[in-house]
Amino acid sequence: MGKPEMNYQQLIDVGLSEDFASFERRLVATADAMGFPIISGVLMRGVLQDTNVQITSLGNTPEGYLEVAKDLGEARRDPVMTKLMTQAVPVVYDQRTYSSAGAGEIWEAQAPFGYKTGIAVKLHLPGDKHFLLGVDREEALPESGMQLMQMVAGLQLLAAHALTAADRLLSPKLNKGDLPKLTKRELDVLSWTAQGKTAWEVSVILGMSEKTVNFHLGNAMRKLDVTSKHQAVLKCVAFGLL
Repeated sequence: MGKPEMNYQQLIDVGLSEDFASFERRLVATADAMGFPIISGVLMRGVLQDTNVQITSLGNTPEGYLEVAKDLGEARRDPVMTKLMTQAVPVVYDQRTYSSAGAGEIWEAQAPFGYKTGIAVKLHLPGDKHFLLGVDREEALPESGMQLMQMVAGLQLLAAHALTAADRLLSPKLNKGDLPKLTKRELDVLSWTAQGKTAWEVSVILGMSEKTVNFHLGNAMRKLDVTSKHQAVLKCVAFGLL
């Protein structure tokens, strides 16, 4: 039998995880379906260079590697981490990434634990919060540009769903009175978006212009404190608004 592939339902399940244990379990299973046995996530409050930065880790980091990676000073020298914090595009790494940055010894220390090559992405949250997600393996990444692009796109989708769950599960619980007040039109637009409809399709269904649909989506995203319509849908489902 061939290796299972990630499907959209797995992404939805990650975003709707009801507790931290199921969240990590689903993350690991989804990464494995993508061909990566290791997945690591970091919810960061503040800036890595600051001494008071708050970091919450998740994933299936090999236990022995935790001792190697606990030095925050080394994390600040890690070229993958540096690139993530200074650029908006995903980072694809292998040994050359570290050796060319004068940090070959960091790769040598992590390689025995399975961190030989991988992909990492960063997403932003309001309030100076960042979510970093990376997948790693020993096997070299595909030479084909199309295959690699598909892997990167898959991780970006997973990160968007994981971000919603991480922020919800690791942040203080909201009281019912603290839930955002969305209008009927905003909820209508989000409901059809949750069913996979594009803004144009929603405009036809609801009898409004595509510009108006995007206006309602933008308002809902602002009220929900998210940066994409997918995060808005997941947050509404988690809050019981959809």
